[in-house]
Amino acid sequence: MKLKNYQKKSVEQLEEFLELTQKHGPKMAYMSQTETPYKSESFGEIPNICMKLPTGAGKTLVGCHALEKIMSTVLQNKLDHGIVLWFTPSEAIKSQTLKKFKDRKDGHRKIIDEAFDNSVKVFDNAEALSISKSDVANNLCIIIASLDAFRKEKSKQSKYKVYQENGSLMDHFQNIDEKDFLERDSHKTVINSLANVVRLSNPLIVIDEGHKTKTLLSDDVLNDLNPSFIIEYTATPRSASNILVEIHASELKSEDMVKIPIELVSAPQWQSVIEQGIEKRNELEKTTKKKKDAYIRPIALLQAEADRNDDKVTVEKIKDFLIERKIPEEEIAIKTSKKNDLEGVDLFSKRCKIRYIITVNALAEGWDCSFAYVLVSVANLGAKIAVEQIIGRIIRMPYAKRNKEEELNRSYIFASARNFNESANQIISGLENNGYSRSDFIDARKKDEVYELEVDRNKPFLKEKIEMPHTSLGEEKLSFGDLVGEEFELAKQDTKFDFEIHYDSDGKALIDIMEDDNWVRSAQKSLNLVTEYKTHTEAELLRWLDKKLRFPILKQSDKSTFLKKAINHQLSSNKKTLSELSVNRYVLFDKLSEVINGLLEKQSKKRFDEFLKKGKVKVKKFEAFPDKITLKQLIPQEYAKNLYANIDKLNKEEAGFVGRLDLDNLPNIKYWVRSREKVDPFYIQGWKKNKFYPDFVAVTKKGNAIALEWKGGDRISNDDTTYKVEIGDLWAKLGGSKLHFLLVHNGNIERILTALKTL
Repeated sequence: MKLKNYQKKSVEQLEEFLELTQKHGPKMAYMSQTETPYKSESFGEIPNICMKLPTGAGKTLVGCHALEKIMSTVLQNKLDHGIVLWFTPSEAIKSQTLKKFKDRKDGHRKIIDEAFDNSVKVFDNAEALSISKSDVANNLCIIIASLDAFRKEKSKQSKYKVYQENGSLMDHFQNIDEKDFLERDSHKTVINSLANVVRLSNPLIVIDEGHKTKTLLSDDVLNDLNPSFIIEYTATPRSASNILVEIHASELKSEDMVKIPIELVSAPQWQSVIEQGIEKRNELEKTTKKKKDAYIRPIALLQAEADRNDDKVTVEKIKDFLIERKIPEEEIAIKTSKKNDLEGVDLFSKRCKIRYIITVNALAEGWDCSFAYVLVSVANLGAKIAVEQIIGRIIRMPYAKRNKEEELNRSYIFASARNFNESANQIISGLENNGYSRSDFIDARKKDEVYELEVDRNKPFLKEKIEMPHTSLGEEKLSFGDLVGEEFELAKQDTKFDFEIHYDSDGKALIDIMEDDNWVRSAQKSLNLVTEYKTHTEAELLRWLDKKLRFPILKQSDKSTFLKKAINHQLSSNKKTLSELSVNRYVLFDKLSEVINGLLEKQSKKRFDEFLKKGKVKVKKFEAFPDKITLKQLIPQEYAKNLYANIDKLNKEEAGFVGRLDLDNLPNIKYWVRSREKVDPFYIQGWKKNKFYPDFVAVTKKGNAIALEWKGGDRISNDDTTYKVEIGDLWAKLGGSKLHFLLVHNGNIERILTALKTL
């Protein structure tokens, strides 16, 4: 399952946080990365972060990749073993997640199996009541649990089996040291409960759909489970959440994941609303029949009212109305808490006849069919029947592929309400609860209304061909692979290095508290179980390292030979034992990654300097900025000289700078543009692997191009900035008098603006 760009970005931002956390702890890591305060009131030193992703973003897929990243960095002392407690907000989502994780053919399970060498066991909270000590010691045990199973209300404690004495779990508590965080009975005896097993494992806690947990699971309960790390995936974060990653709906649209914008129609009569919904669904089907590339059968979801009295528009009334409109009964299905016509039905099959699904709120979660295009709600919006809960069911794009026919790239809502504004406000509230915004909604009454997050260039630049010089080698853009070169052989490089052993030599991982410059954790929050690594063979260790150390730039055989030589050196010259290397595999992995990256960069720098001396590294113009871009969110500020009609949100300092850049006292500036990292095609490639994307680019009427890199006060003199200035200056030098690079910060804005006037 290939990650979309926004999913890659989410995982990469998490990786950056984890690396910083290893060195400085979660508070400093979070503040450094997000430039916002870290909320530590609830969990103290325990890393506690949130990924904000809209409905349809693939939270579970991102979560699977995140497991490996967290376990291999901040929680590497667990050696890929122990308990992951994966909380879901309902039984429906729990069942859906279990189905994905237990099926070894499912893409989600494949990701986890690959990451943890097939040493993975998946349990629901009932199955976990018989989890064995060897299960936890030798595998990554993922317990998929509904939040309700871990609610702890003293008046109802007998209801929750996870807190009860359980004789089958006794082995977990044999010969353990006294643990003050374990729950005890009235006789001060440790309870042999699943909750205590979880506490012993110091679990990684994953909270899926975190916005639905507010009333189900308190921070006190999470703390009580002795977590080592808490990560939350949600569309609408809680006020106490530390939002590390924020993905916007427009990013999903850019990746063809969702059908937005959403068109809204409302009418006071429920019969009229249904008729319009039928008409729209029929129009969409006529369009799909012209398609030759993929099968789509548009489905309408019809939301009825609960049948409490005769005045309600019930499921039965809607079905009768559809049949009166000559819709065949075989095309109608009912999905409620009492009746489920969808059980065992493949809605994606060409043989399936279903085109209308009637529900109340049974499709609120745990249901996914991208053929659903139309939502018809006859529920009384004023009574706040949960329309917002099923909006997410019509948003997913079939096959995650944009259609040539624009009407198939949108969703449609038909709502019964006294007036349009009433329904619009309720629908927009529902969108926001799913991580969307007012910008993702279109009033169907306004025929010319467009999706405002898709913006064109400003009028003066509509027809202009926009090109920017890139560092190049010959006729192509320079790449890190070009610089390393195909002839480079890693196996011929020096494999001599040393590293610190953190665990003892008998193959047991002990509690490790790293002093020095690294993050110091309390012993209670470190590994509490002594874990034995199951195998100590050189072949197994080499295979593990080979899989974990991903360097696509290298030949597989070359990398394998280097690793074998490196391990042999540690075993012979450095007098390490195979057992020590095995239980220290993550420490060894980190060191080998550092060594290999250093060797690649050394080779790249050597060849870069050679090419530069011979005049082979040049700058060449390539098409830089597209005619149309999709923004993450709108801002009210407009800029006359911005290349585009609008711009993504800037931080306060950046906004202040470009505001001055846009003023008329710089008449020589033709236009400027924000260069979005890993989105826009303009970057500067140096000898390091990562590309450098300057924050802004300005072009003057004389044809000068200026790359502007904004830096906050705390980052002006770090190593990353030093490198960017060096390659930025080199890029400018290669362009003669027409290219310029300027580092901008609060201390030099006036000087930079004065310099720009002369270009």
